[in-house]
Amino acid sequence: MFSYFKSIENKFYIFSRLVSVTIKPLLLFVSLSFGYKEFGTIIAMIFLINSTNMMFFSIPIFRNFFINKNHKSTLRKKYYSTKYKFEIILIFSISIIFLIPINIFFESGLEIFFCSISIYSINKIYDEIQRLLIIKKNFYKWSIITNFKNLTLTILLLSPILGINILYFFFIYFFINFFVLYKFIKISFNFYFISRKKINKFFQYIWNNKQIYIINYFILFYNLGDKILIGKNYKEILIEYMFLSNILTIPLSCIHFFYIAKYRTEFVKNDINFKEVILGKNFNYLLISTFFITSLIILIYLNLYPSKLSIESIIFLLLIYLIKSYNLILNEVIYWKNFYRKFFFFEFVFFVLIILFFLSIVHFSLNLNIFLFLLLIFFIIKFTFKLFYFKKYNF
Repeated sequence: MFSYFKSIENKFYIFSRLVSVTIKPLLLFVSLSFGYKEFGTIIAMIFLINSTNMMFFSIPIFRNFFINKNHKSTLRKKYYSTKYKFEIILIFSISIIFLIPINIFFESGLEIFFCSISIYSINKIYDEIQRLLIIKKNFYKWSIITNFKNLTLTILLLSPILGINILYFFFIYFFINFFVLYKFIKISFNFYFISRKKINKFFQYIWNNKQIYIINYFILFYNLGDKILIGKNYKEILIEYMFLSNILTIPLSCIHFFYIAKYRTEFVKNDINFKEVILGKNFNYLLISTFFITSLIILIYLNLYPSKLSIESIIFLLLIYLIKSYNLILNEVIYWKNFYRKFFFFEFVFFVLIILFFLSIVHFSLNLNIFLFLLLIFFIIKFTFKLFYFKKYNF
């Protein structure tokens, strides 16, 4: 991991990633610390709606582009590049409309709806631009747009301080970020007429590869499902739950940014296996150090402010994210294997189980302690069975 510090570009990368994973918890922490309950509830719900919509439209269309970007054939590379750009535009257009039913599901008002459009649009545009900049290893430009997008979120704090509607500050956030991203849009994307034939061809491609995309949705839902349930049925603890979840997401983000992204080529080429990772010094150093720091932050928070969550709930939540860290690596290893589609039925069964589990929690009105304990058991069982199936196919 220390090799990242050897170049200026990677220093930019590290600093920007740290800003990315800390800015949202910071806003929620300020809301909890200064008693901005209404403000905190609004931004927690907006972050949740944004994450939910990003989950639904995180179709891994970049998979074939990544695989073929270093292909010897220039025509093949150009084909996948052009195809990728077209699909980005189409998915973005559909995803904006999809914000309507998501806001209805969470019973949010027009204020949150328009705020969610603003932040989602910027995040989706940024997501595609930053992916291309990272592929090109242009970490300096990547760090500029990343830091600007994240740091400008702090202007939202002016809403409770000045007593002005938060919607105005989200509009300001949208326009200043769009102005910065616009030049990258012109450079990175070639917008052209979207014909019905191309749209039909795209949906046919999605249908032909439905197993890969559905598996991706299942995996994303496992990571977000508990927050959706909290946002729907336990809104009184939404701010604190989102804060603690964002803090505990830091180790997963660090593993993704500083380990998986670093060895992306090895994962794609299947030159790395699960056992090597979990027994490796770099992974364990990163895992232990990040969980130690996040646990320390949580302890400091609990000593300073009274929590609506019990100690048991927080311990269960921490263990859930520890399991998710190992599962993150296992998913990445499996994702690039030829037998990836064979996990469709496995993921489908556990998806049905977790939906039934969530419905049972709502129906029986179980408290948070029981919910998180049962969720921990669920993730342990799922990880164990998935590891077993992986060993079965990876012979």
